[in-house]
Amino acid sequence: MARLLALEWGLREARVAVARTQGGGVVVEHAFAVDLGPRDAGQTFSDETVGAKVAQALAARGIGRAETLVAVGRANIELRQLTLPPSPLEELPDLVRFQALRQFTTIGEDWPIDFVYLDTSEDETFSVLAAAISPDVVSQIAATCQAIVSSSPKRLVLRAFAAASLLRRHDHGTAQPCRLMVDLLADEADLTVLVDEAVVLMRTVRLAIAEDGTVQTKALLGEIRRTIASAQNQLRGRRVEKVILCGDGTDQSTLKEEIEGGLSLAVELFDPFDGIEVDAALKATRPNHPGRFAPLLGMLLDEAAGATHPIDFLHPRKRPEAPSQSKRYSLIGGAIAATLLLIAAGIYYKLSSMDAVIADLNDESVSLKKDVETANASIAQARVVEQFLANDITWLDELYFMAKQLPPPEDAIFNEIQMTTRQPSGAQIVLQGHTREAEQLSHLRESLRVQERSIVSTGTSDDVRRQDYNWRFKETVLLTKTISLDSSNAGSPPGEASAAASEPERAPSSTQVPTNNK
Repeated sequence: MARLLALEWGLREARVAVARTQGGGVVVEHAFAVDLGPRDAGQTFSDETVGAKVAQALAARGIGRAETLVAVGRANIELRQLTLPPSPLEELPDLVRFQALRQFTTIGEDWPIDFVYLDTSEDETFSVLAAAISPDVVSQIAATCQAIVSSSPKRLVLRAFAAASLLRRHDHGTAQPCRLMVDLLADEADLTVLVDEAVVLMRTVRLAIAEDGTVQTKALLGEIRRTIASAQNQLRGRRVEKVILCGDGTDQSTLKEEIEGGLSLAVELFDPFDGIEVDAALKATRPNHPGRFAPLLGMLLDEAAGATHPIDFLHPRKRPEAPSQSKRYSLIGGAIAATLLLIAAGIYYKLSSMDAVIADLNDESVSLKKDVETANASIAQARVVEQFLANDITWLDELYFMAKQLPPPEDAIFNEIQMTTRQPSGAQIVLQGHTREAEQLSHLRESLRVQERSIVSTGTSDDVRRQDYNWRFKETVLLTKTISLDSSNAGSPPGEASAAASEPERAPSSTQVPTNNK
């Protein structure tokens, strides 16, 4: 049976709740406040008297070591709603940290960052509420806990989320409207907006210290009104429909009437101790302000139930670690070792019986040496033939292709076509002729510059001896690969293409064909 100690403190007061675990729940043994006296705003966590005074109060009640849970308020953290791009859920922690470092104002790389998921929009982007706390504040809290119970805290929870968790337990899963929970503490108040049991907005406001409670109530009513307006803007028009006041009604009656009259909202009182099992001694000595203990009781119940705290700065959400493969690797290693031993044994047995076989094969190898030399000579000759065939040009295919690509006779005539094989591979075709107009030469060159062909032009000249085809040209077509009849015969009748492909004819390696189209 473990003992749990829940703590939180502000400028004027520290609050303590002690419980023992029982099954999945708790039995609250102590709940009391410790007066810290007047303090400056900058001394919330650094004042060493906090640890001394709380430790003294615990010792007076006979409370020893226990697992310590600490709650911090909104004023001590950086908090912002972030929108993240669509991604796998396991990558959210890394995305939140990256986005927080860009959008938060004062945080650094070493700040603990935790978050809660809010919702997913229609474009599949994620909306989360991210919180960060300074490492200096964490160190100061740890030092105070060392002074109180001689140990570091086990949890560091955001106060508003702990109180909201207790309220959700009180609802027993029933559907609730959009609500604003107001928790009046000694010197500040937590204003937390819940939608569908999820915290979407939280504010902590400093309470005015005045003898006249009316002044404080009026100031708090204004903060409530601003929080409701901010929530409506953030929730795209959805309104707060109910206000929850933490307490038994002793200190909240005036504020309840002001909210109902000034804001026309239903107000419900929420006593944190309702439905919680408490020790007999605590029943007789309930604290004067039970509403202030909602965060502590929420932490205790979550911890006893083994539930994940929504925001825990000592255990922020991280990318799940890859499952350990050590056992799997051990099994694989053992199987490999056994297999290798079997293989080694088989090889040894095989080698020991192969000596005679090797001797016979050596004798046979000597007798086959001449056959190998003859085969090598044949292979060399075959390679020469293969190289010749690979570099050979099918001139009839080339002529057929050019006949389909070149301009018609009314545009150009050819006086001479010279075809030559080049080494080590390829060929060239030299075309000499005439065209009617100089512009027709561009069309002629484009029709020849296809597939793996290039054109070397030696220029054009005006042939004054001719009056019809008076532009003389000489073009050299360089070939690196024989035209495939399948590609060059696109558009030709099926019979022609199949005939050309089935009965190829080869021209000599160097051919000169004089021609005159005129």
